[in-house]
Amino acid sequence: MRNTPDLISICIPTYNGENYILEALNSIKNQSYKNIEVIISDDNSTDNTVNLIKSINDNRIKIFINKSERGYTKNFENAINHSLG
Repeated sequence: MRNTPDLISICIPTYNGENYILEALNSIKNQSYKNIEVIISDDNSTDNTVNLIKSINDNRIKIFINKSERGYTKNFENAINHSLG
């Protein structure tokens, strides 16, 4: 992990979160502090979670999709490992 000054990393592990992910991401995008990155690690969702995330046009949002389910802890660690802030 590399630290980037003043950058805030928001790490989100997802798995079948289509009912909540857009609300969460819109809330983050609407914050006054704009120097952020949103790192999403998806644990091989079988619903529309990944498509919803990809539909948001914001280069601060980065998604990493696991090839198989890793479980909550490993999924969250994956997001942290990809963060820069």
